[in-house]
Amino acid sequence: MMFFSAALAHLLAVMSPGPDTAIIFHQSFTKGRKASVLTALGIGFGIFVHCFFAISGISLLIYSVQEAKLLIKIFGGLYLLYIGLSFFISKRSSDSNELKSFLQNPFLIGLITNLLNIKAFLFTVSLFSLINLGPNFIEALMYLLYFPIVTAAWFSFVSFALTHDSLGDIFNKYSNNIQVISSLFISVLGILLLIQTFYGLR
Repeated sequence: MMFFSAALAHLLAVMSPGPDTAIIFHQSFTKGRKASVLTALGIGFGIFVHCFFAISGISLLIYSVQEAKLLIKIFGGLYLLYIGLSFFISKRSSDSNELKSFLQNPFLIGLITNLLNIKAFLFTVSLFSLINLGPNFIEALMYLLYFPIVTAAWFSFVSFALTHDSLGDIFNKYSNNIQVISSLFISVLGILLLIQTFYGLR
């Protein structure tokens, strides 16, 4: 019963708007389906890391240190700001290097976005503090596999929906405008997260 309750809570959390959803929209509009699906897989692997840390108690240690939570928020905001602004920077400069290519890897973008997503971090900490796994390895493995797979599947579905052929004409016609708006939205999201972090705005 606890597993199904946790699964429902997780599904609702995944479907709610946040940095992960925003980055999938951004990748779909600016990079296309393949990059967006790879980003979804990165997000799923990020959830695996969150769950592993929560089950092992590492997240609880981080949660108890205020400075650590602050750093997660700051880096999360800065990273979203970087992803949003990188679109405008890349249009001005065609220079490429290994570091730039590495940071723009779709899987890595999804992974880092999720790892620095304070909502995902707090959700897994709160959820697994309520679940008494004890020495039950099988149940722990179920959570470790189920949550990442469902997360990756959901965001892959969103990626396919956003890049469906029926929307192709619209995206082709307004491609540049959509990419600009998407990049601005990601940048604003990063700025808002930084403002909330430093000034405690809700």
